[in-house]
Amino acid sequence: MSGVAIQSCGACGRSWQFRRAACPACGSSSVAEAEAGGGGTVWSVTTVLRAPLPELDVPGGYGIALVTLDEGPRIMCRAEAGISIGDRVRVALGEDGLPRASRA
Repeated sequence: MSGVAIQSCGACGRSWQFRRAACPACGSSSVAEAEAGGGGTVWSVTTVLRAPLPELDVPGGYGIALVTLDEGPRIMCRAEAGISIGDRVRVALGEDGLPRASRA
C-alpha cells in the first residue's frame, strides 16, 4: 500500500482524493475511506529549476508530476528525475508526508 488516502462511493464506485461527505459524481453519502494501492500513470510532468523556498532548493531541480492512480483519482506529487508522460509509477508518501512518484 502507498499510504495515500482516497475515498470511494459505495453507490456508484467512483474514487477521489480529497475528503468529502458525499460523492462528487452521484451525491450519495455512502462514502468509504481507503488507501490507494500506489500504482499509477504519469499524466503530466515538469521540472522545477527555481525552488519557491530555500529549503526546497535541490541542485539540478526536482520533478513535479500529476499521476492518475489506478483507482481513478489524479494526484500531484514529487517525481524522480527522468519520468515522462505515460510512464507507470509507484506513488508512496515520503518522510515529509508528501506523495512521491518513482518508476514502477
